[in-house]
Amino acid sequence: MMESVIGLLADRESAQRVRSALLEAGCAEKDVVVFDRSAGNSLVGELAERGLPPARVDLYARAVQRGGVLVAAEAEKADQLLAVMNRFELMAPENVPEEHVERAQSVEEELKVGKQQTTSGKRLVTSVTEREVEKPVTLHEEEVEVERRREDHRLSPEEAGRAFQETTVEVTATSERPVVSKEARVTGEVALRKRATERQEVVRDTVRRQDVDVETIKEQKTGKSPQA
Repeated sequence: MMESVIGLLADRESAQRVRSALLEAGCAEKDVVVFDRSAGNSLVGELAERGLPPARVDLYARAVQRGGVLVAAEAEKADQLLAVMNRFELMAPENVPEEHVERAQSVEEELKVGKQQTTSGKRLVTSVTEREVEKPVTLHEEEVEVERRREDHRLSPEEAGRAFQETTVEVTATSERPVVSKEARVTGEVALRKRATERQEVVRDTVRRQDVDVETIKEQKTGKSPQA
């Protein structure tokens, strides 16, 4: 029956030395596995399958996430594997320090151009104005004139009999007066027609980019100088 042994190292270089020693001791390559932070959540399942209690599984998983490196090996005799691992500086999972990491991000803006629909156009508005117009017209007009003249001659008895009769004589005159009428006439037309076109426009703007450079801090003395 295969038995499983695990050991926690401070870094991957130390873990590789342990792995090499286990291979020299006769372990097959497939039976020696190195786990680091890249194992992620799968490490929990791997440790549980190797028979570790849940509390120890949680301790080792958190230690790996803090930067520790785990070496797991399987063999028929676990004592020989333990003897090999104990030649190296193994760490207890409780003693793996929290990793202090300072990060800065490289950031770059990307220009994205979209389209927004707007509405515009033209409107026809009619307005009414008035102006005075003069137009000459020729009018025909008649007048009745009264003409009086003195006469002095003798009438015969027959003429006298005809003269003394009541009569009415009328003369009418015709005149023209201007009559105004108005007639509406169309003098022009304005039409609105919508036509669809396309055009290309180049949009220019500025985008920002943040780069991260690594600088070496100049060495400074922080303690007192030793006295001669």
